[in-house]
Order: sequence, then structure tokens, then C-alpha cells
Amino acid sequence: MKILLASMPATGHFNPILVAARILKDGGNAPEARINWAWRQALDRRPRPDELTTTRTLLAKHLAEYRADPKSAKALLQVGTASVPEKLDPPELAAWTSVARVILNLHETITRN
Repeated sequence: MKILLASMPATGHFNPILVAARILKDGGNAPEARINWAWRQALDRRPRPDELTTTRTLLAKHLAEYRADPKSAKALLQVGTASVPEKLDPPELAAWTSVARVILNLHETITRN
């Protein structure tokens, strides 16, 4: 939950864009390292092999979509009130936002003590 608490604004709701920015900033350079880092931060464990495969596939799909349509990535990043770090590549941040949403919405994340 460390990543989540650092990304929670005063409203008490997690912002997946800010979580994605933390993944990009602190998760390492390789996609697999970032996925593992995010999973450890949110769930205090590494993803199972099937979870890792699914997450990598999701990331690749969304990254390809947002690279093909950068306007769509920018539109996604304008949702909410959080300011988006300017140094991050919008298609990459948008794709990682999709990953963050998945992790934030896992049953295990929501019902964790």
C-alpha cells in the first residue's frame, strides 16, 4: 500500500495517473521491473506468472494504442485535478495508467487489511 498512500490526495481516492507516474519514476527502467515494483507496493507481493503475463500484454496493447493516437493519451491524462508531470511521455504514462487502474481495482487490493 506504500505506493497508494503516497498517491492519495486529500479526497481519499487514489489517482491512477499519479500511481502510474510513481511507477515510471521509482519502478526501474524495464517494464517487468516496473510491474513487479507496482505489485509489491500495492499488494506486498510479486505478481504470479499469469498475472505478470496478463499485465505485460495489457501494457503492450495500451502503449501501442496510445502511441498510435497520442491525442487520446493526452485526453486521458487531463481527467481529474492532479497535475501530470511534464517530463513523462504522455503515451507511456497513459499506458501505465491502465496498468495502475488494474492493480488498484484488484479484489486483493480493495479488500486488503
